[in-house]
Amino acid sequence: MKDFPLLPQIRQPPCHPLGLTRTAVSPCRTCRTLAALLLLASGVTVPVWAADIRTLQVDEDQGRYTTTFDAVVDADRDEVYTMIANPERWPQLSHIVTDAHVTEKLPDGRRVVSVTFQDCILIFCQTIHKQEALRISAGGDIETQVIPEQSDFSYAYEHWQISEEGRRTRIRYHAEMTPDFYIPPLIGTYLLKDKIRSLLLHVTASLEAQAAP
Repeated sequence: MKDFPLLPQIRQPPCHPLGLTRTAVSPCRTCRTLAALLLLASGVTVPVWAADIRTLQVDEDQGRYTTTFDAVVDADRDEVYTMIANPERWPQLSHIVTDAHVTEKLPDGRRVVSVTFQDCILIFCQTIHKQEALRISAGGDIETQVIPEQSDFSYAYEHWQISEEGRRTRIRYHAEMTPDFYIPPLIGTYLLKDKIRSLLLHVTASLEAQAAP
């Protein structure tokens, strides 16, 4: 895991309307059944896509969520890379991203990005803010690391790798995140894991729809 040097002070985003708390519990069988029913009732849908999903796993341990995703999509590699590397295009990939823009360019080439999410878990709807440093390496890897003092995450690191695979594009994604916002007790952890899975599937479908070769 890469550590980034300290960043200069950046304007603090608005405070979270529900306060910053964390709840992490291990779901039991009853919780899993109830969560599945509530997920259907909440209207969460899985998109139809032509992608080859090789790995999609979300784990939780003591409040930290680790995600591993590997897929091959029917999309142009350069266009996929452009959409992921440019924050202004992130709202096109997911309806829960309501705003994403660069607030500062740092001397070392990184960009500071402000991202706003709006989504609901059950009846709990929240606006979540994330301020992060975006690094694009010479080899094309895309990495972000959160600025915790100005985010609703105490820790977050994301790493995207975009490569050609024949006439298709391979997307590999790894993330570790510790939310610092309200998560409903009992089944909240299970539902948040499903939200992350659903988000990645929707992003994949959006990439195929908008970056078709």
